[in-house]
Amino acid sequence: MKKRTVEYPESGQLFTPIPKLRLYDYMTDGRLHTISGNMMPFMCWPDGSPCLQANAYMITIRMHSGRGGNGPSREGTKGGSFGQYAGQISHLIRFCYYNKLNFISLSDDDFCDFIDGLRQERKPNKPAQFKRNERTITGIGRRCLNFLAHVGEMNGIHNFVGINGTISIKMVDSIHYRNGKAFKRSSVHHRSFRTASAKKTRQPIGEATIAKLRDAIDATSSSDFLNTRRHLMISLFEEMGTRRGETQPLMVADVIAASKVSKPTLTVKTLKRGGTGITRSLELSPPLIGELIDYIRGPRRTIMKKFKDNPDHGYLFVTERGGRPLGVDSITTEFWNIRKAAGISEQACAHLFRHSFCTNVVAELIAATQALSPDSFRQTLMTNKMLAERAMMKSGHATLESLLEYVDTAFKQKSKYQQIIQNADAARKYENYEKRRKRLRDDFKKGKLTKAQFIELDEKLDASMDCDQLTPENSPSDRLK
Repeated sequence: MKKRTVEYPESGQLFTPIPKLRLYDYMTDGRLHTISGNMMPFMCWPDGSPCLQANAYMITIRMHSGRGGNGPSREGTKGGSFGQYAGQISHLIRFCYYNKLNFISLSDDDFCDFIDGLRQERKPNKPAQFKRNERTITGIGRRCLNFLAHVGEMNGIHNFVGINGTISIKMVDSIHYRNGKAFKRSSVHHRSFRTASAKKTRQPIGEATIAKLRDAIDATSSSDFLNTRRHLMISLFEEMGTRRGETQPLMVADVIAASKVSKPTLTVKTLKRGGTGITRSLELSPPLIGELIDYIRGPRRTIMKKFKDNPDHGYLFVTERGGRPLGVDSITTEFWNIRKAAGISEQACAHLFRHSFCTNVVAELIAATQALSPDSFRQTLMTNKMLAERAMMKSGHATLESLLEYVDTAFKQKSKYQQIIQNADAARKYENYEKRRKRLRDDFKKGKLTKAQFIELDEKLDASMDCDQLTPENSPSDRLK
């Protein structure tokens, strides 16, 4: 049998999130009830015509209760989890369109050809590298099987996707853990799937990489505003360990309120919780709060005055042209541009700062509990509910198992905290001060600061350290002497 041609253009997104949408839900006592469908994706074929089956599938997913009763997440400019699902089935929509196939006419061999096509694709700028790993391919495949099962039900073919169905699958049972409790999960397997890649590792961003990013910011930023905003974004991701979608909504008013208390904190909405409105408060160092206030009263105010005809929306990060709120995707683009300018070949995106933050959270706990091995530490967290919940609240994880993925990497860093078990928090604060002092020296050497400005900022840093009860003679390094 001749193998089907599976190469097709990938350009152009096949879905558009709808900002404002109400969906029919049910009728009672002659009254029609609706539910929010805001930011649900509207699906199209590559020629721009609506894909009715895909849109019906999206509505079906919205009707599922999900976590918090609101269905999958619809946060962010691409619609959160809905956007992810839309992106996954877009691959199948393209495959069927360019091969002139109806969804309901797909055979099991057709689906194998589709998966093989995903497997063969390579990165446009790096032809030697495959575009996706097996974990990603399996995720796309399972979502597409779920979509095709829905198409089968729409056409009255109840075993279109099923055991011994037109597209034949089997269910594979496995044991999983959620917050220390074991449960059995059944997952869909198709013969085209291969064994998934090894367990995903959470690699933190390295200090040397961060230094290269900051150097690139200084070398390539076209204005003082961009330079300041980019450095602040890195500092916030470093200290807070937030996701992009948790950082983007930060408001000026929140920063100003935080600056007025002795222990400044910012409250962020925790994503990955199904839109349940869970928040967490994260501590910020006084120097960073000071830098944020200087940015608000200086570069940001200057930009907003240029566009004074538009009322100030209050978002912390704004665009240089227009003074609009900086979007989540723009943050991604910023890091991509900085990484490119720095000539960094390895990954250096915003989310790696979160991995670094979470790794440090776990490393501090390892030192504090004096764990002797990764396995003994895992057991400690699974049995000490209070300790685990405190760590999960700080990192913003929904399950203990997600946090435990950082244990192996964190164990290699425990020596960073081992000798100061009772003062891990002080060590982290002192490290933040020293990073800022180094940046001051670098700015002075590069001629960005005059001698008077350097002395003034250095004295402000000393004052902040005194207020934070971290004087140089009481620093962790001196306590270890």
